[in-house]
Amino acid sequence: MSTIIRLTFLEMRKKKILYLTLIFTVIFLALYGTAAKYAYQSFEANTSDAVIRLTFINQFISMGMYVAGFIISFLSIFSSVGAISSEIESGTYDAVLSKPIARYEIVLGRFIGILLMLIPYVTFLYLSIIGVNVFFGKGVVVNFTFQAIVKSLLTLYLLPLVLTSIGIFLSCSMSTMASGVIVVILYFCAMIGGILEKMSFFITVETAKSVMSNIGIATSLIMPSDVIYRKVSSLLFTTKSGLNLNMENMVGGNTQPSSFMMGYVILYIVVMIILALRKFQKRDL
Repeated sequence: MSTIIRLTFLEMRKKKILYLTLIFTVIFLALYGTAAKYAYQSFEANTSDAVIRLTFINQFISMGMYVAGFIISFLSIFSSVGAISSEIESGTYDAVLSKPIARYEIVLGRFIGILLMLIPYVTFLYLSIIGVNVFFGKGVVVNFTFQAIVKSLLTLYLLPLVLTSIGIFLSCSMSTMASGVIVVILYFCAMIGGILEKMSFFITVETAKSVMSNIGIATSLIMPSDVIYRKVSSLLFTTKSGLNLNMENMVGGNTQPSSFMMGYVILYIVVMIILALRKFQKRDL
């Protein structure tokens, strides 16, 4: 399996999508940093109300995290949907499986190899966004606790795990193109479902409120990507005393997904990997 992991890691380093993602990440951080510089300078220039400051900071950091979630998600999707199917289509595994290599080693090796590239990238992007806000917002930004940063970062790692696991499973089941289309559609359905669930908090008609909330819950169960973002946002803005400073907004509210839901996310990843192993074991190459 170590050979598959190493080869997958080396293959990821050669992919153009990785370098394009890095280039656009630098551009994003430059633009985000410029906006942060002038935004925080405006707060220093006038004595704004503390509530207004907190609202702006919450929204500004949440938007940065939301964009980061998009970047991480699409890099995870396009790195994983062709991990197995592209090699099957090219006939590579006809030669590989003639060697004493078990099929489960290929699936797990591809999965781990992709994550070895994604996890450092996620860490870099997350800490860069936090660093930009702390650097330019000295005296303005609420000081994040080390515990909150670590917890939210560890939770963010679940995003590439979820998307890579479902990408690998679909890659074992169908073509690269079909897998990519399905995962992207599921991702956007989860995003829309999350927004509808947030909007339900502002609806007073019980029937509409219930329907919108149930749509959000259903999409979260099918694709729990939006749940992970909301948990990351909530953990980041939770103080040592347990007070959640996250304001109500369209991309991250002040209600944390439950521990049960986060347990479901972990179970979801495990189930997807098991299904991928079984599917590839039975697949006729």
